[in-house]
Amino acid sequence: MSSFPDDPTTPGTRRPDRPCRVLRIVGELNFGGTEMRTAELLPRLAAAGVEVHMVTLSDRIGPGPLAETVTRHGGTVTPVALDAHFVPRLVGLLRRWRPDVVHVDCANFSGVPLALARLCGVPVRVAHFRGDDNVRRSLRRRVYRRLCGRLLRHSATDILGVSPSSLTFGYDPRWQHDRRCRVVLNGLDLDRLRAPGRDDLRTLVGAEPGALVCVSVGRASPEKRRWLLPPILAELRSLGVPAHAVLVGPGDGADDDARVRAEAHAAGLADRVHLLGARDDVGHLLRQADVVVHPSCLEGLPGGVLEPVALGVGTVAADLPGVRFIEAHLPGVTVVDTDAPPRVWAEAVRTAAAYTATTTPQTAAARFTDSVFAIDAALAAHLAIYRPQEHPTAQRSRQTAGSER
Repeated sequence: MSSFPDDPTTPGTRRPDRPCRVLRIVGELNFGGTEMRTAELLPRLAAAGVEVHMVTLSDRIGPGPLAETVTRHGGTVTPVALDAHFVPRLVGLLRRWRPDVVHVDCANFSGVPLALARLCGVPVRVAHFRGDDNVRRSLRRRVYRRLCGRLLRHSATDILGVSPSSLTFGYDPRWQHDRRCRVVLNGLDLDRLRAPGRDDLRTLVGAEPGALVCVSVGRASPEKRRWLLPPILAELRSLGVPAHAVLVGPGDGADDDARVRAEAHAAGLADRVHLLGARDDVGHLLRQADVVVHPSCLEGLPGGVLEPVALGVGTVAADLPGVRFIEAHLPGVTVVDTDAPPRVWAEAVRTAAAYTATTTPQTAAARFTDSVFAIDAALAAHLAIYRPQEHPTAQRSRQTAGSER
């Protein structure tokens, strides 16, 4: 953890001799979509004169790739645990650091740190919704969301969603009437996905000639539903299609890996289900896949779908708004009803594998580079928010929204 430098400037002003200073607040730095997309933007933000510092709402920094990237590009990482000392600690940091922007990736809880940022005179205060949050909520959860949402409405200058549905379900179904709201898509760095790796995937898992290699990328958490892979393999076998499932992603303390292994054993496929854990060469593995299966039932804009499609790998995914959003802009996505039985998933896998076989990486890359998901578009959107004085349209929208609140 690095020490953030004190800044004697008045709140709301920025010295011309230093970069725009952004304080980014996240739950925890780990291997996840938010962290990966943020890490990919950091070098480009730094080159554009934006200095990003991280605060984690945890007593630890975590094992993901973001902390090292932050420090390499001149930032710091500071854990501020959610305990009885959270409010005075965060207020102290804000008053000492005097950031130009506070950008919070914590759904409706973002209203709490943004209210503190407003109290401390931070001029640009951003709430960022990354998931749909469309699950059934308890009364306690609904009250919590209402209270935090009220703080957010009164404190945010900008409200972002990674897809239209993330704003609809995460923030407000009427978000389009709030001028602070906009969709800022996750930019994806194709260069990272093209980086060389160390393993030949088929050799690594012992896949015989002609067998499909099905890859699934995601952390071991219940909503990812990785335990569906063994039953899908069993249905493929009954269709005369030999296949292997390769699961890539870190554990998170849940018993998801144990359930995957139990399902594989029950299906007689223990030797065909391979749990690789966290990897730093995901793109290299995806490029070697015949098909990607993404059975998650809760997403915003799923990188587990966007990444393989950008590489030309056919992908089967559950019918979620974020998945449909990707499907509307890029080919290669086969959508399956969220509650569909394994047989339907198996049929979709064959369709997606046929897409992979007839699509070149060059064709897929050209489509992606011209799409709304290109990382340069994400960079431009962030710069317009972080430095509104250089983007009069964004500034007028922010002022108008402020007069309406």
